[in-house]
Amino acid sequence: MRLTKKRLRQTDLFVFALIFVATLLRLALIYFHWPVTNSDEGNMGLLARHVAYNGEWPIFFYGLPYMGPVEGYIAAPLFHLFGPSTFTLRLGLLLFFFLFLICMYYLTRLLFTQWMAVFIVVLFCFGSDDIISRQVKAVGEYPELLFFAAFISCVAVWLVLSSSSTDRQKRTTLGRIFIYGMLGLVAGIAIWVDFLILPFVVTAIVLLLLFRRRELLSWAGLSLVAGLLIGILPLLNYNISAPPGQNSLQVLLNLHRGASAEHIPFMRQVVGTLMIGIPNATGFTPRCPIENFPFFGTANAQCIILQGGWGIGYLILWLTATILAVFVIWRLWKGHTFLRPAWSFEERQTLMRQCCQLMLLINAMGTILLYVSSTDPAIFPEATSRYLECVLVALPVTLWPLWKGLSAWRPGENWWTATSAIVSGSLLLLLLFMFMRGTFNTLQEIPGVQTAYQQQDLMVQKLLSVGATRIYSDYWTCNRITFQSEEKIICSALDEQLNPDFDRYIKYRYIVRADPHPTYAFQQGTRDITKLDARMKHDKRFGATYRRLIFENYVIYAYAGSAA
Repeated sequence: MRLTKKRLRQTDLFVFALIFVATLLRLALIYFHWPVTNSDEGNMGLLARHVAYNGEWPIFFYGLPYMGPVEGYIAAPLFHLFGPSTFTLRLGLLLFFFLFLICMYYLTRLLFTQWMAVFIVVLFCFGSDDIISRQVKAVGEYPELLFFAAFISCVAVWLVLSSSSTDRQKRTTLGRIFIYGMLGLVAGIAIWVDFLILPFVVTAIVLLLLFRRRELLSWAGLSLVAGLLIGILPLLNYNISAPPGQNSLQVLLNLHRGASAEHIPFMRQVVGTLMIGIPNATGFTPRCPIENFPFFGTANAQCIILQGGWGIGYLILWLTATILAVFVIWRLWKGHTFLRPAWSFEERQTLMRQCCQLMLLINAMGTILLYVSSTDPAIFPEATSRYLECVLVALPVTLWPLWKGLSAWRPGENWWTATSAIVSGSLLLLLLFMFMRGTFNTLQEIPGVQTAYQQQDLMVQKLLSVGATRIYSDYWTCNRITFQSEEKIICSALDEQLNPDFDRYIKYRYIVRADPHPTYAFQQGTRDITKLDARMKHDKRFGATYRRLIFENYVIYAYAGSAA
């Protein structure tokens, strides 16, 4: 027994060392400005600035009345310590990644074996560029949501599987009451951050109702509800007084249906999910352009086979794991009443463990079904595949049939068992190879990202040098420049017809509009430039007032009376 405990401690130390190294790798990536920042991240940076320096307390991410800006509140005190920057904005997200890996390690160890838990940690130390980008980029919800999903699952499983002595006790211990409260608090905050977490919250509560009803009727249940209400308090506060049709749920339903008026074939949503969304979310690399898939362009057989096969393979593994779990549950439940079953201790433990696995599988499929039923996979499958990121929490259960097949092999076993072990091991190695390859490709992107960062910084300096502190540009430029300039430059977004576009922080629109001679800055080759060039040519007053400059792939129309 002592030897076993010693090995366990050694394995734990090894795992924590791996997690620490993986976190350092992501620290190095954000230090070298990977990935390239954008206006969504700039928006979160501006929110953090306003919390840190203006005393603002926004309930939501600017422009999205359903997404709690936890990342902005975490970055605000760091801005006071290290100054406002994209690096500082991302720094707090590393804690979510670190805690996510710890939760996944213990979740896998609770449900399966020590060595499978180690494999899962090794796997998640790597990842495709999309997976790693979502872990370190502060565009709202994704790093923290992945941790919240893992935490809720891990704690719910632990509460169910932990010592059954609590079933015979009249009072629940203070420690468990506190853990129930923390579970409720994290679940509430997660719901405030994004409703994508709902499948995990609902199934965790159902699991506790099945196996911990007595505790839920004690102070533990009250602690759970209290924590949940505290966590969602900002969400409740907004929605109680929200204008008609603008509550968070209505906004989400409108987004789920999609804003496109065109008829979208359901098969396009299926193809977008199966061949693009699931492979992107689960680490397939390298990925084909969207135009290579049916309903999105000219079908490419190789892309369909590779990415479609990956998506179908994931669903086959999910179905296999689900059948295995349901079969064991049915076999144990057969012949027992629901309220007073007569299981032995071992049977009860097996049943609870299988129900926990089924909970995670339901979470994964619930996430996928919510995604495929929306218009997102039919319109922007690559960008919106991020909505599937929580399926990674269920990956240990999805991979369990492969791990079980590999572990079943022993020297001298029959050919079928040996073949099954070889196939299972090969598929696990393929997945690990994909994740490692994705990380290697990410590291190769650093020089290009450094160049892009320098160009962005030079653009800010150029605008300031010509006195352009109030500018119009496109959405994907505006908030980025405003944040990178520390609000020395205020930008309002225009569409391709030079009409007002989506300004997440509406005050900026009025600030720029109040300037009699705002600057215009758009990328070369856009329709905005064509319209502004025509205006320079035909509007003598505009042509006399502005001068046309070209800098770093941008055309700048600066006030002629400003500094050179």
